[in-house]
Amino acid sequence: MATTRIKSFNIKKFRGLEDISFEVGSQLTVVCGKNGTSKSSILGIAAQIFSFRQNPLTDAKLQFKTISGEAFKSLPSEHFRFSETFDPPGSMSITIDVKDGYTNRDASPELRLYTRGDKIARPVVRNNDTVPGKQTSRNLTHPVIYLSLKRLMPIALRDIYHPEDSEYLQRHKARFSRMNNFLLGKRSANVTATGGSIKSAVAYGENYDQDSVSAGEDNAGQIVLALMSFRRLKEEYPDYQGGLLLIDEADAGLFPAAQENLISLLISECEELNIQTIITSHSPTIIENIYEKSTKFRRKFKTIYLSNSLGKIQVKEDYSWPDIYADLMIKTTQITPELSLPQPNIYFEDREGFDLFNSIFNRSKIKKFINVLDDVSMGCGNYLHLIKHKIPEFTRKSVIILDGDVPNENIPDSVILLPGGSAPDKIIFEYLYNLPEEDPLWNNKHHFHRANFDRAAAKVIEALEIEGENIALQEFVDEYYKNNGGSKETKKDGRLRTLFKDFYKDPELKKLLSIQTSTHNPWKRWIKDNEQQCEEFRQEFKRKLIKTFIEGHGVQSAQVESIKDL
Repeated sequence: MATTRIKSFNIKKFRGLEDISFEVGSQLTVVCGKNGTSKSSILGIAAQIFSFRQNPLTDAKLQFKTISGEAFKSLPSEHFRFSETFDPPGSMSITIDVKDGYTNRDASPELRLYTRGDKIARPVVRNNDTVPGKQTSRNLTHPVIYLSLKRLMPIALRDIYHPEDSEYLQRHKARFSRMNNFLLGKRSANVTATGGSIKSAVAYGENYDQDSVSAGEDNAGQIVLALMSFRRLKEEYPDYQGGLLLIDEADAGLFPAAQENLISLLISECEELNIQTIITSHSPTIIENIYEKSTKFRRKFKTIYLSNSLGKIQVKEDYSWPDIYADLMIKTTQITPELSLPQPNIYFEDREGFDLFNSIFNRSKIKKFINVLDDVSMGCGNYLHLIKHKIPEFTRKSVIILDGDVPNENIPDSVILLPGGSAPDKIIFEYLYNLPEEDPLWNNKHHFHRANFDRAAAKVIEALEIEGENIALQEFVDEYYKNNGGSKETKKDGRLRTLFKDFYKDPELKKLLSIQTSTHNPWKRWIKDNEQQCEEFRQEFKRKLIKTFIEGHGVQSAQVESIKDL
């Protein structure tokens, strides 16, 4: 089947966008960036070049509608609001490279702003030469559904909202509920179409109805309804050439697992129905998901990051979430009135690693030279994968701090291992387990006594069958894996790691870890008892930080040499 596809955007000028070009995926593209970087404008441009009124070859009128009874077209007023002052004629100059499914021809229609009389300028397509001999000042024929931010208006605020009859939806409600339930991880069996200010459809359970659904459920319903509208169009229109689905802030109201499911659903429907989808999102889950797929299928998937960190908006194609986060978090620190240094990012596997690092450098002046990302967590394998692919942020520009249980053979120069030879949650577990009941640490202001530790650690103790007064934790861990097959799959299943993480997150233990006095804070006690290891870590970290300044940020060695003395 021939399909119509947008191949690339070439924007000479339009508002904040100037002299930028980028390709889009044949199936799924995510556009992301800070506020004010014109993400939604990209969707508007894509919608503007298409209409679905007549077959370009036969001139036959196309009367097809979505399941909600709306046209497969987004009007300019639905995706643009033009200003008489700042959007005059001539202020838009855009070329979009397209493959036209009807003629199997490549085309490069242009989008310009024109005006008639004293009216506000309107966008007009020029140079559509897909059908020889026909007028070129016309939109390309292609069905479009644009889900704008308007769809996110809460039900309670809609002027008109009511159930509607939908014969097609009732006939296919099993498909709707299956798709909706897959997306949201639910088992809803009831389906209702809703009308009024916003057309939608929702699936819900037995203990509530369409009037009580959440914003996320309503968003999911509108997305599923759009996908089913393309399915019906494919069934009914003999010259179907695919479709274009545009979703602004696709992740709105969806929890992370639902965001993952949304991408899976979009991919399967794009494949089956020849839909090209472009979305905007701020979600790390969605961005990283699509980026990973783009590394394997570069033509199908794209991540487009719009960055204004250097003033003028620039396009970064195929950026992963860590790349994007690093750009968003760029900071500098002023050393003297005449000198400012960049602050390299410091990454950790998890919050536990940050806690140990923060305690080792307690009250250290070195902290003003770095940007500690305590809320960014990725596994060891993810960091090493990024380093293997020579991503500058992780090879030269930052320091990555991994847990001490990572094998230290061939560790990249941007990586340093925490002291202790184990994961921090295991270190603190073993340390507290081996403290005698009369130790001064247990006499703390939060009344976290040995019995409280036993309660918080109960599931770990049970899983590892720990007994005795003074233990070497790793022996019990090794025995656990041996008794459970000892395979890599057993270690990867994460059950034991989850138990340790749950132990570390225990609310009462967190209070103990927050105590500032060295007698009662477990990390400060452990650091004091292992001072030689910790001092070696401090010196190695300073060495790597200085190297990062010099080789990753171009700072002269004389400007950062004093860091080693902090």
